[in-house]
Amino acid sequence: MKDIQYNSANVRIRTYESQLLDQAFFDRLLNVEQASELYNILQETPYGDFIDESITKHDFEKVLLAEQKRTFDLAYEMTPLKAVVDIFTLRYDYQNLKVLVKNAYLQEDLEAYVVPLGSIDLAVLKEFVQVRHHALVPQIMVDCLTEVYAYIEDYKEIQGIDIIFDSYYWQHFLEVTQATNQSEFIELSQRLVDVYNLSVVLRSYLMGRKKGFMSAVLVEGGLLTKETLLAYLETSFEALLDYLVETDYGPLIMSTIDELQEHKTINQFDLLKDNFLMRYFKERKVIPFGPIPLLGYLNAKESEIKNLRMIFVGKINRIPTEKLRSRVRETYG
Repeated sequence: MKDIQYNSANVRIRTYESQLLDQAFFDRLLNVEQASELYNILQETPYGDFIDESITKHDFEKVLLAEQKRTFDLAYEMTPLKAVVDIFTLRYDYQNLKVLVKNAYLQEDLEAYVVPLGSIDLAVLKEFVQVRHHALVPQIMVDCLTEVYAYIEDYKEIQGIDIIFDSYYWQHFLEVTQATNQSEFIELSQRLVDVYNLSVVLRSYLMGRKKGFMSAVLVEGGLLTKETLLAYLETSFEALLDYLVETDYGPLIMSTIDELQEHKTINQFDLLKDNFLMRYFKERKVIPFGPIPLLGYLNAKESEIKNLRMIFVGKINRIPTEKLRSRVRETYG
């Protein structure tokens, strides 16, 4: 039976999809000489709602955050299931918790690194960090903060708390997706976990990290099990690559191998993995029912904002246009 509860949302999403920036638009942005000229072109888009005469080239992050927040707010308004949007906003909750805890411990002003994009109101998170419990915060976050503060009290430092936060984020993420009992969410969560784990394994190997570290930071819940990845890696890095090439992630790995083998770097991996996920959603654009259209749109919007941020930073720092062009992520069109 077709999932019709998303019908109304999906009709609206198709309208918003038509406003996404395409490759031709990014080409126009890339061809400008000065970063400040980017605003003139963006005035033609929804981002123009947040651009006025007082804005400077260094204020681009305010514009991007405002549009991203509006996107999430609209998505929460449209969706019949909050979890559809939560799987995109949850990481900002944990990012904000990291910043707020470090802010309290270091007694430094890190407020600039807090973003208004999470699934939980910032005022709630700030109070939660102070009192360590809150009626509006799920128990898994309470458990996370308890473990973080226990670590700080035991070791008198905060170097290791990122690993704790990341571990709980992925537990929470999987908890949210599995609670939906919908195959689309479970399949997507497996893909996202796998791509994260591939990034961890590749970066850890290049940094000379030991198996114990990788075992601690790899996430359960993907199609590629932690045990399998570590077993192949223990044989050899080449054995791991040979295995991965034969999986669904073969195209991603094949695109990464040359850089890995020639330069011992994976600088392009973030771009490649984002393009890999974009193609995953583009292949499913023909599905008119269920949550896929909304999920695909939210992923496309995040990729679009990454492209805009990269172009602004590049133009401000006078990076050659062709180099910037090579860093533009695929669009949803």
